[in-house]
Amino acid sequence: MEEQREKGWRASAIAAAYGIDRLAARLCEVIVIAVGSALLAMLTANVGARYVLDSGGFRFAQELPERLFPVFIMAGVVLGVQKGGHMAVETILAMLNREGARIMLLAGHVIVIGSYILLSKDILLLAEMLWIDRSPVMGIPASYGYYTLAVGLALIIVVTATQAVRVALMGPEAMPIPAPEESVA
Repeated sequence: MEEQREKGWRASAIAAAYGIDRLAARLCEVIVIAVGSALLAMLTANVGARYVLDSGGFRFAQELPERLFPVFIMAGVVLGVQKGGHMAVETILAMLNREGARIMLLAGHVIVIGSYILLSKDILLLAEMLWIDRSPVMGIPASYGYYTLAVGLALIIVVTATQAVRVALMGPEAMPIPAPEESVA
């Protein structure tokens, strides 16, 4: 009976980790598509406007991409982390047995999570200081990009934690393996 309860708890934790990952992936995919499309449309419209308008284009067309680009990039970074598309050196990991690799991976996840928590705290402090600095045309606070970075790091913390749960319960095989077209050997 105790063994079944243990298996049920593990299965529930793994299912929850996958569910959270799917939610984060869908959010980031929507952001990448929406923001990427908006950037493309805006830049295309501005090129056309340069030839039509006496002003030489839209005044906001330089500022808005600068504000949207961090959102686009952070959503892509989260997706990269989820798919194992980040840079890694796995020489030592390959020399370890299964349990050693699991422990090393979990230690790495803890280091990433701890580092990003500390980094996020400093980013939020910096964002608070830059709230009064505004862009000249649209009046968007300079802190916007820093808040975007902090939210992106929070999502990376979440997806790293879900990977850690899977590695802890399933072993090193639970780590994502990027598709061959997404990696360089």
